[in-house]
Amino acid sequence: MKIDETFERVSELMCDQFSKYGYRRMKTAAFQPYELYEDADSFVNRKDMVKVIDSDGEVLVLRPDVTIPITKELSHGNDRLTSEHRFYYLQEVFRKPFNKDGKIEKTQAGVEYFCESSPEADAETIALALHTLKELSFTEMKIEIGHTVFFNELLSGLRLTDLENRQIKEFIQAKNITEISLLLDKLGLVEEKKIAIEQIPFLYGKPKDVLKKAWNLPLTEEMAKTLSYLEEVYRLLSLYGWKDDLTIDFGLINYMHYYSGILFQGFVEQYGKPVLMGGRYDFLGNRFGADLPAIGFACEVESIVEALGGKESSNSHNVDLFLVYDSVKLEDAIHIADTLRKLGYRVLSVSVEKERFINCQSSNYVRLTSGGNFIKHRETEIMFYKLDDLLALLKVEGDVLYETVDDRNGKGESR
Repeated sequence: MKIDETFERVSELMCDQFSKYGYRRMKTAAFQPYELYEDADSFVNRKDMVKVIDSDGEVLVLRPDVTIPITKELSHGNDRLTSEHRFYYLQEVFRKPFNKDGKIEKTQAGVEYFCESSPEADAETIALALHTLKELSFTEMKIEIGHTVFFNELLSGLRLTDLENRQIKEFIQAKNITEISLLLDKLGLVEEKKIAIEQIPFLYGKPKDVLKKAWNLPLTEEMAKTLSYLEEVYRLLSLYGWKDDLTIDFGLINYMHYYSGILFQGFVEQYGKPVLMGGRYDFLGNRFGADLPAIGFACEVESIVEALGGKESSNSHNVDLFLVYDSVKLEDAIHIADTLRKLGYRVLSVSVEKERFINCQSSNYVRLTSGGNFIKHRETEIMFYKLDDLLALLKVEGDVLYETVDDRNGKGESR
C-alpha cells in the first residue's frame, strides 16, 4: 500500500513539474511494429524485446522505448523542424530483465524537447532534471555530463572490430586503466593517440578542473568545439543555481546509440545506480525521413520510489489547501472546495472527525467551525466570513499557494 501511494505521488509530481516547463503530455501505443526497432542493437537490443504475433501474423513488440515512437509520430507531416515541440510522458516500457527475478514492465517518466542544438536548450533540460529531483525531496543530487563527440573523435580512424569497440567502451566506462592500456598496445597506436585515449577515465570530476585538463589534450577541431559548448552549458547551469550539482565525465557512454551530442545521468543520495538518463539525439528523425533534432531524458519511476527509501509518508497528501470542517459546515465546505478546485487549486477537504487520520502537506489551512471560519497560512491565522473574503485573503496571505497555481498555468518562473 505504501509503495503504491508513493508511486502515485512521485508520478503526479513529476508530471506536474514537466508541465511547469511548458511540456504537454503525449501517449504512444503499447504495441509497436517490430520494424520500428529492426535496426536491432543500434537502438534497443533485439534480445531484450518482448515480441508478440497479432491476428494477421504481423510481429509486434511491447514498447521497449518511448523516444523512438514519439519521434516517428512527430515525423508524420513534419519533414523538418519548423517550430519547437515539448512533450512529456508517463508510460510503461517492456524489456526482458537481466535476472530472473526482475520485472519485464517498468514505468518511465520523461521529456522530449524537439529543438535545434544549443547550450541554452541543453542547459534548460538538465536544469529541469535537477529541479525535478529536488521537488521529489532529494537533498543530495549529482548530474554527470559527457559528450559523444569527444569520445568518438578520439576513437576515429581506429580500425576496431566490434569486439574491440565494445571492450574499449566497457573498459573506459569502468575506468579500468590497465585493460585500456593493454588493448591500445595491441592496436599499435601512435603514442600521442594512445596517451589521449588513456586520459579519458581521468577526465572526471568538477567541471572547471576537467575542462581545463581536456584543453591540454591534442584536440581536433570538433573536440575543441565540444569543449567550448560544454563550457557554455556549465556557465548557464551555474546561472540556474546548479553549479555544485554537476560533474563532467568524458568516459560517460550511453548504449542507446541514437544519442549524438551531450549525455547526462542523474544520481541521488545513497542509491548506487542512475535514477535518470538522457541526452541529445539530433539524427534519430532521419530514420523516418525527417530532420528533428531533440534532447530528452527519462526516469524509471520504480527506481525513484526505491531511492526515496521511505521519505514519502504512506498517507501524505501534497495539496494547495487543507480544508477541515465541522459537520454543521458541510454545505459551506462543499461550496468552497468546489469553487477553489474550479480555479485550479488542489484542495483536500475532510471533516474534523477525520482530520487526525490525514497527513497533509500544505502551508494553507482552512477551518470552518460553528464558532467562525479561519485561514492559517504559515504562522498567521485570520478569521473570514464568506467565500469572497477567503479569496481576498488567499491573494494577500497565500503567496505560496498563488505561486503554485501560477506555475501550473505556465506563468511562474522555472526556479
